[in-house]
Amino acid sequence: MSSWTRVSFDPGKTGIEAITNDLQKALEDPDTFIHNDMVVWKTFDEVDAQRLTDLGIEASRALVMHVSDTSNSGSGRLYKRIDSEFILLDAMSGGEGYFGRDVLAYMQREHGLVGAA
Repeated sequence: MSSWTRVSFDPGKTGIEAITNDLQKALEDPDTFIHNDMVVWKTFDEVDAQRLTDLGIEASRALVMHVSDTSNSGSGRLYKRIDSEFILLDAMSGGEGYFGRDVLAYMQREHGLVGAA
């Protein structure tokens, strides 16, 4: 089974280029792409609030999703940057038959997070 973590950064007032530059400074050759005005980072590492804070990314929010190519389950955690630290704002997870798109739909509906991948 292959799995990874996908982090969608909402740049807020910071801007996409600044977020991309921050990631490149913090990580060696990060796997990133732009999706609907968000910077998306794919990693095989665990990402939590402390890891996001340590990276020094100045995004307003970050959606961390566990993604798997063979498991029919999904989970996501939404963090908000407050005073230079990322704080857990909301989390959602489910069992079999629960997909990443359900997490995205929930975060969009409840928190207006549009554009995450």
